[in-house]
Formats: sequence, structure tokens, C-alpha cells
Amino acid sequence: MIGELQDVIAGPVSRETESKLKQYAALLLEENERQNLISRASVDALWPRHLLDSAQLLALGRREARWLDIGSGPGLPGMVLAILGVSRITLVEPRRLRTDFLSRCVEKLSLDNVEIVTGKVEQLSGSFDVITARAVASLERLFEIGAPLMTRAGRWVLPKGRSAVKELEQAQRTWQGTFELMPSRTDPDARILVASGVRRRARRG
Repeated sequence: MIGELQDVIAGPVSRETESKLKQYAALLLEENERQNLISRASVDALWPRHLLDSAQLLALGRREARWLDIGSGPGLPGMVLAILGVSRITLVEPRRLRTDFLSRCVEKLSLDNVEIVTGKVEQLSGSFDVITARAVASLERLFEIGAPLMTRAGRWVLPKGRSAVKELEQAQRTWQGTFELMPSRTDPDARILVASGVRRRARRG
């Protein structure tokens, strides 16, 4: 398990970090009995499908950056990134039951680099260096709600499934920037969009 994790983040992992990831996984599975955080079909594949899938994003952003996780849900990918040591991450989630769970995780794991916001990202202020989101909305919608919060030199790191190419093509009708689709290290059919300089195209005419 530790070897797989080191491979996907392209760096070493301490025993303390591994321990906290295991604790988080246990908390997530326990809470999943009370509220539907992950699908029942993916419970047995929690490590590769959810934890490693989230962890791989670290190598595509900067550890010392300020991160924003839009629609964090049960903390995927935001809580995993926090455990892996990003300097600061804000988890935005509109459902109170889920942010209550996130708050318990932060307390039990003694994390001091996490801010939890109950609400919609449109209500958020501030600026972020890296914005991520997992299974939340289309690229067009993510750019629309997240662009006002992105720093000038900021980066989007967005895991996408098989629809990545189609979503990007559609988004590029309205948005321009530098876009690169990276292969997922946990799913051969999935892609991760890394984007910078994203801005709305000027309207013609």
C-alpha cells in the first residue's frame, strides 16, 4: 500500500501520513453506514478508486500552494490532499451532514491545514493557487464558478472520466487557456485536466 502511494505522488510517505490515511479510510467507511458518501459497489475498492485516485493529484499541483476543493463531499480529494501535507486547503461542501463529518475527521486526525466551508462555492471569497473538484460538475460549470477565485498564475487540477475529451472540447467553445489532459494513474480510461490561464473567450460581434 505504501509503495503504491509513493508511486502516485512521486515522493516519499511517512509512517504518520500512512497511519492518518488508514484512520481516514476507517472513518469514511464507518460514516458510509450512516450517509451515502461513496457507492456500495466501490467500498471494496476504496484504496485504489478513491484514496489513490485522490492522492495522484498532489503531483500535478504544488504542495506549498493554497488549494480549493469544490464540492468536497466526504473529503475526496481534499481530505486526502490535506493528509498528504498541502500547506492549506479549503473544502467547500453545501451539505451540512458531510461538513460535520469532515470536521470530525479534521479533529480526529489533528489536521491544522484545513478550512471547511458549508455552502456553495459561489458564496466564497479569497484566492487560490490550485482548484480541484471530483465528480461535481462539467468543466464549463467549474470554470464559471471557480475562475473568480483563481490567482493569476493558478492551476486547475481536475480528474475526469471517459468524457474528458468531449467535456474539454465543449468547454473550449466558451473558455480559453492552456489545457493538458494527463493519464490517470489509477484508471486507464480516465484523464486529469491540468489547465492554466483559463479565461472566458471574448464574445464575437
